[in-house]
Amino acid sequence: MHTLSLLAGLSAAGLAAAFHSHVDTTTSCLWSPLVREGQATCASPRPVLKQKIQPDEEQPGLGRASQNNTSKEHALPDPWVGPEKCHGQFCLFFNPKAGDGLSLLTSARIATVAADLPFPLNLGVEPGAIYEAQVPGKGAGLFANRTIRRGEIIMQRTPALLIQSELHIELDPAAREALYKAAVNRMPAASRERFLGQIGDTVYDKVEKNSFRVFVDGENTHSPHLGIYPEVSKMNHDCRPNVHYRLRDITHTSVAVRDIQPGEELTISYIFGKAPRATRLSQLEDWGFSCSCQQCTLPPKEAGASDSRIRQIQALEDEIETLMSRARGEGIRPEMGAKLVELYLAERLDAYLSPAYTRAALIYSMFGNEERAREYAREAAAALERETGPYARDLESMRELAENPKRHWSWAIKATSGTPVAERPANKTQAKKG
Repeated sequence: MHTLSLLAGLSAAGLAAAFHSHVDTTTSCLWSPLVREGQATCASPRPVLKQKIQPDEEQPGLGRASQNNTSKEHALPDPWVGPEKCHGQFCLFFNPKAGDGLSLLTSARIATVAADLPFPLNLGVEPGAIYEAQVPGKGAGLFANRTIRRGEIIMQRTPALLIQSELHIELDPAAREALYKAAVNRMPAASRERFLGQIGDTVYDKVEKNSFRVFVDGENTHSPHLGIYPEVSKMNHDCRPNVHYRLRDITHTSVAVRDIQPGEELTISYIFGKAPRATRLSQLEDWGFSCSCQQCTLPPKEAGASDSRIRQIQALEDEIETLMSRARGEGIRPEMGAKLVELYLAERLDAYLSPAYTRAALIYSMFGNEERAREYAREAAAALERETGPYARDLESMRELAENPKRHWSWAIKATSGTPVAERPANKTQAKKG
């Protein structure tokens, strides 16, 4: 696998703010992520550097820690070990009790931040629920050994190796290789074996081809890191994956976004899948392979229909955001939310459903349609928890809307005259029955 990006859509909070004031144009990377406390998890594979590493003239080379690294201000609690093998301000730190052991290559300041982060136990499906097998043209892959239900956590892991991004790019290759070797040697035997079993000829190559972008300290200096999760890296790419991953602090969680049948391969997307076929193929070719997933190998007519749906989704989302920026959401139509969900489902965008369901729930609530608002709000809450986790900023709002639409801020904003939408037929079928 290759360096990944996690991208998401505008949140309910953003829609509410847009409706009451204006469209929030603040973005992180290319899209607005559904995250908290500045812990954005989307970024380009290669970070834009603010400054280059400045070697410490008094402490050149590896093996000696600077005064900054040994100060009481940056002393780490047990069971942390380090700093070791320093090069300038960047050193090796190690925690044998974080997951299966964590080797951390970073600055002393960031190490103290990392030491305060939670290190949950490795969780997920029981042993034997998934197995490894060779996939023609892809190498190793993971497969379901039983039915894995939508919403099931497949893996929750901390990294085996976490590297400050600037160090990975700017450090002298010989010094970097020596520092990487020391970090790998610090790993417990089982963790080291899994790490070395990943694709890539050298440790540098393995980092290049198997890392996730992780932000350890918000947007502060030296926060961007590359996290390597050897068990997760066995999942191959699919533009319409059955597994979605999320990152909170440095913990990586992968969740089934639809039911996965026995014998079916577990896949994640290495790119943001809500893009036309040509764009997806180009992005993946830049990372060294030609995508052969089902969505990218559709016959020409079906591929054209898929690209058309992607364009319709983008146009409809843009229209919704524009209309929501107007006073009282002037121009919003109740069917816009249902149409958006319909397009997402037709396009098999199971890993990105939360923005569509959230928009649909809010729009139907605005028109006073209690049944449809509840339905979409329940789906939105479930999708938010799958995609973003229990701390999703829209999760509480969608749960409140599902429980009692009439107490939600969006209720009946548009149903101020005539018959409320809630009392009208939801579709033609219901109209005929009535």
